Amino acid sequence: MMKIILTGATGVLGSHIMYEILELLILEKTEGKLFLIARNKGKKSALDRINELLSSNYTPTLIKEQGLEKLHSYIKIIDSDLESLNADFTEEIRGSYFIHSSGFVNLSTDESQKKVIFDENTKITKALFTTFHPFIKKFIYIGTAFSSGIRKGLIKNDFHNLDFKPEHRNAYEAAKFHSENYIASECNKLGLPFQILRPSVIGGKMLGIENRYFIPKYMVFYLLAKFFYFNTLRKVEQENVRFIVNDDTVLNVVPLDYVAKVIVNVFERNDIEQLNIVHEKSYNMSNGLQVILKEVGYTNFTLIQNPLEFKYKNTIEKLYYESIGKHLNPYFTSEPNEYDTTLLSSILEIPRLDQEEFTNMIRHAKNQNFKDINV
Repeated sequence: MMKIILTGATGVLGSHIMYEILELLILEKTEGKLFLIARNKGKKSALDRINELLSSNYTPTLIKEQGLEKLHSYIKIIDSDLESLNADFTEEIRGSYFIHSSGFVNLSTDESQKKVIFDENTKITKALFTTFHPFIKKFIYIGTAFSSGIRKGLIKNDFHNLDFKPEHRNAYEAAKFHSENYIASECNKLGLPFQILRPSVIGGKMLGIENRYFIPKYMVFYLLAKFFYFNTLRKVEQENVRFIVNDDTVLNVVPLDYVAKVIVNVFERNDIEQLNIVHEKSYNMSNGLQVILKEVGYTNFTLIQNPLEFKYKNTIEKLYYESIGKHLNPYFTSEPNEYDTTLLSSILEIPRLDQEEFTNMIRHAKNQNFKDINV
């Protein structure tokens, strides 16, 4: 019997990993149990939250048509906060694969945020590993391709046998890298199999036609689109915004459903310890910015190279740079890099993501009014 424990099932990626695991159990008629560590949120119980994900208009048809009763025959909800879990269900979960997808994405560079970001990512990962490692057969950690830090050139899958120490742009990247190191080191000591799987920036769904471009929460480049979209709705004169961006800087974007499918394709494989789940071609940041701003109707902007001195010229520029711009700026001026996707391509073909498809992602978000789905 296959047993899988999943954290983060109510999150952007975790919910789609849950769908993929359920699809695997349904289609292969495999006897299995999926343990979901979830908690209540406000008046919604953990069960309510999971049921919403299993029966909404964005639930994959194959999952939804099974009905809740059938789906719950595959699922057991462990109703708990990650930091206060106890091990009183250990016999039930013995021999499970543990997929730790839960995380706290925060690209803030503020010193005041450092501890919170570290605790929400690294401290919880360590506590979960300590509680569960005696009972599981493998620990699968969902990291981020950006834990590579500031790198130029070709980035390979191995981040932990380098002859240099990566330099990170923010506390989030550093915390994820620290967590990876911890998992790799502890598992090696214990002889416990592990896997570190790292998506890049996650964009909307692109496999198949069902709910194409859907994503439950708009983050990273979507936030920039959202910021300027809502400014265009104010119907006031657009003030000029200067974006500090290098001509050759790139951003790697990968579709949400592709990431989830790859994770479920590889978690049982013993020959893969580290894998970047990324696009084979990163998207030029200058082009991406222009696509985004054109799509949301913000036309008064200028792209500039990194200036020695930068003083805000108007209100909108100040608003942008003191909110999301502050967090995104380090990515706009990074050295260009690409990822080695030889292994990844052999697992599952990477969908095309060109200017047309990137535009479609932004257009879909705009049509949804950039409204997040909060389960």
